[in-house]
Amino acid sequence: MGAGRITELRLTAFKSFTDVQIPIDPLTLLIGRNGSGKSNALDALEVISRLAKAEDLRDALEGNRRDAASVRGGVEGCAPHGMDRFEVGVSLVTEAGVRVSLDVCIQVRPDLQIVSERLCGHIKNGWHTLLATADPDPHGSDISASVYNGRKGPNPRLTFRSSHLLTTQLPLRLAGKTVAERALLDLVDVTLAVLSGVFHLDPVPHLMRQYVPESDVVLRRTAENLSAAVARLKRDDKQRFGELVRVVADLPEHEVRSIDVGKGEFGEVMLALKERKGRQSVTVPARQMSDGMLRVLAIATALLTGGGGVAIDATVTGRAAPLMLVIEELENGLHPTQANRLLDLIKKTQDEQGFQLIVTTHSPALLNALAGEKHHGVVVIDRDGSTGTSRARRLVELPGYTRMMAGGRLGDAVTAGRLPEAAQEPRVSEHDIDELLGMV
Repeated sequence: MGAGRITELRLTAFKSFTDVQIPIDPLTLLIGRNGSGKSNALDALEVISRLAKAEDLRDALEGNRRDAASVRGGVEGCAPHGMDRFEVGVSLVTEAGVRVSLDVCIQVRPDLQIVSERLCGHIKNGWHTLLATADPDPHGSDISASVYNGRKGPNPRLTFRSSHLLTTQLPLRLAGKTVAERALLDLVDVTLAVLSGVFHLDPVPHLMRQYVPESDVVLRRTAENLSAAVARLKRDDKQRFGELVRVVADLPEHEVRSIDVGKGEFGEVMLALKERKGRQSVTVPARQMSDGMLRVLAIATALLTGGGGVAIDATVTGRAAPLMLVIEELENGLHPTQANRLLDLIKKTQDEQGFQLIVTTHSPALLNALAGEKHHGVVVIDRDGSTGTSRARRLVELPGYTRMMAGGRLGDAVTAGRLPEAAQEPRVSEHDIDELLGMV
C-alpha cells in the first residue's frame, strides 16, 4: 500500500470551531477576514500531525522537544471557550484508494490525557472500526480500547497509555501474526506517514540573514537554513535552480541576473543575488535582502525541493511521508504581478511531485489569478453572526457564488465586499443560472 493524502479536516470542538468539516484538496486556499478562524484551522492540522509522530501530548502541544514553538495558545488554548477538552479528526485516502478516518478527543483539565479515540478504515470486504476506546479510568493513566481482529464476535480489548495517540501505539502492541493484524498495521503505517508529512513553513527573515553550515540542507520550519538549501539546489538540480532564479527575476523592483552562494572561512554559506542597477552589477547578500525577498525565496525553494527538501519528521514510520505544505498568508512579500508566476510554479511542482498545499491568503491578485476550475479548492472561513463560532464552506457551494462570479473575478469580488453577500443570499435556482448565461 502506497502513501496517500488528507481529504478532510474535522474540527468537532477546537478553539473557535464546533462541528465543522473542512474539505482538503490537492491545492486548498482558506480565505476570510482577519479573526475568522483560518489560523485556528491550521493549528488543528498541526496538532493532529504532531500527535501522529508518537510524541507525549504535552511535548507535542507545548513544543518541549521540537524545533517548532508550542501550538498557539498552548494546551488549554486548544479547547473552545468554557470547555475542558478538544476534539479533532481527519479523513485520508491512500494511493490504493483505501479510505481511513481518525478522530481523537483530548482533555486538557485537570489532567492532560486522551479520553476517546476512533480509527476506522476499509479492510478486506468493508468499512470497519479498527480501534475504539472505552471510557477512561478516572483514577489511572491508562485507557482501554477494542482493536479489530477480523473475526466474528466482540473485538479484543487492549490497554494503552492515555498520554500518547493510541494509533501510534498499535505497532508496539500487535505482532502481525494474522492477515487481519497485518492489514491493520499496514493501514496504520500509511495513516501515520500521511499525517507526519504536514510541514508548516513559517519563514522568519531575520534568521535567514546569517551564514549557515553548508551541510544543513533540509529546509526547517523557519527557513533559517535557506542559504544551505539553495546551495544544494544549485549544486544538484540545475533545472529547478533555474526556476528559482526566474521566480525572483520576475520581481519588478529588482533586476536579478543570478543567485550566488558565498562561502565563509569555515565552509559555511550565505546566498546572494546578482542584480543590475543602472550599468553596474552588484551583489546583494542575504543579510541585506528585504524580508519580502527572503520570504519569496523560502517559499519557492520549498515548492521546488518538495518532500525531500524540507524537514518532515516521520521517524514513527519507515514509510516515506507525502508532503503537505502549509503556508499562512502566502502573499506576504509577493508583488501582485507575481501571482500568476507563483500559481504556475505551484501547479508545475504539484504535477511533478504530487504534494498537497494548503494556504491562507487575502491577496486579490492571487485570487484573480486562480483559474475557475481551482475554485473548488477555495474554502471560505467566517463567523456565525448568532453564535460567534467559525464556519467553513466551499466557495463554490455558497448560495450566491454563481451570481457573484458573474460580476467579475474572484479577487475583485472579495475586494468589493461581495463575498459575505454571496454567503447570505438565497441559493440560486437553475432559472437564475440560465438567466445569467443569457439562455432565457
